[in-house]
Amino acid sequence: MKTLMVALEQQKKLLEELQSLLTRETNELSDVHVEAMADINIQKEELSSRMAAHAATLGNALCEAASREGLSSKASLGELAAKLAQKGNRDIAHAHVELNAVADRIKEQLSLNREIAERFAASVGSSLDFISRIINQTSTYGASGSYQQRSAGAVMINREA
Repeated sequence: MKTLMVALEQQKKLLEELQSLLTRETNELSDVHVEAMADINIQKEELSSRMAAHAATLGNALCEAASREGLSSKASLGELAAKLAQKGNRDIAHAHVELNAVADRIKEQLSLNREIAERFAASVGSSLDFISRIINQTSTYGASGSYQQRSAGAVMINREA
């Protein structure tokens, strides 16, 4: 059980680090700080690698603890926590609740970041569309002595009559 508790604590620390990184990402998205976003993406990749490496340790500890308690080796942490809680060991159940709380906060932060990014992308797309329409309009000096608006493809052309 001690090995499992250590693995769960490490998992919680990794998730809290992810949550902190996502909070920073929210701030940088809001400020449209592109350079910081690149740095955050690198940090997320590194954290993802550490989490993947830790997943094997956590999985092994969970499998061993579940087998000792007479559960299937494929039992979930929730099932193990419930079984241990019946025996009076509330430590695993408490760790399970804490992990779920951090995971829920991460899901909320991810949803917020996705919404901010989607709105930003839509705004940029709208701006680029507007700029493209302006570029595709040319001012051509006509025979009548005034400027006439004509479509010119993707370049601006000014002609003197």
